[in-house]
Amino acid sequence: MAACKDNTQKELERMRGEWVSKSGNTVFALWNDNGQYKVTRTVKVRGRELTNTYAVRQTDGCLYIDTGFAVVLTYDGKTDRITLSPGGEYQRSDKSLKQ
Repeated sequence: MAACKDNTQKELERMRGEWVSKSGNTVFALWNDNGQYKVTRTVKVRGRELTNTYAVRQTDGCLYIDTGFAVVLTYDGKTDRITLSPGGEYQRSDKSLKQ
């Protein structure tokens, strides 16, 4: 996992878009809502889609998804992958365009 960084705003901007888990059953979108980055997570459970939205926060150079638990969010720009800890690795969805 990458170390925490000071350039989290630039990193968040590069991470905007839709991401899918390697297993394909969980999707999340990272987006900017008037200066506050948020994650909307959609998971399929028994054929039903469940959706939740969480704020993204930065503490000591590390990015977290504010779910009530500490979900660390890291980005690898070389492979264009996001790792959630806990939560696994995500790749950019074909539906979103890298900007």
